[in-house]
Amino acid sequence: MKQKRRVILASASPRRKMLLKGLGIKFKVKPADIDESIGERFSLPVLKKLALDKAFASAVKVKEGVVIGADTIVIMEGKVFGKPGTEAAARKMLRELSGTVQSVWTSVAVIDTETGRESVKASVSRVKMAKLDEAVIRKMAKKNADKSGAYAIQEDDPYVKRLSGSETNIVGFPLELVRQMLKDFKVI
Repeated sequence: MKQKRRVILASASPRRKMLLKGLGIKFKVKPADIDESIGERFSLPVLKKLALDKAFASAVKVKEGVVIGADTIVIMEGKVFGKPGTEAAARKMLRELSGTVQSVWTSVAVIDTETGRESVKASVSRVKMAKLDEAVIRKMAKKNADKSGAYAIQEDDPYVKRLSGSETNIVGFPLELVRQMLKDFKVI
């Protein structure tokens, strides 16, 4: 697949970089520095706006190309579980998520810096988490405080099972959706 346009990823996420490389896309990384607060209750329009804000924050730094911004959150019973940030917050989050089914939402925004055209779409997957004991919670919290929901399906975590939807969405970058959006923007 031949790439026709320059691509900028508005994220420093190693997982997003790895997945985008897996598509064979050459890109530059220009992380967005914005407030990623989404609130305590789920709102798809807010999640989409956050992805678009990330893309815009990076788009103003470049003169030409297509910018991709994304944001991922975990939702259980309407409550948002973003990046906990600390091990203590991750432990608390994992105790709440233990033994439940969650939805993982990722919003992807693409902006053409030359034309101003933009598109924002979302992907959802469902995940079941096993009932976790305190030792497992401590172990998961230690390595996943920087991930939405404080877990990482990409690390073959035996406590997290995908039920439906895109596995790469659960990782934080739904490749099927990203590929289609890049085709729509004549990148590939």
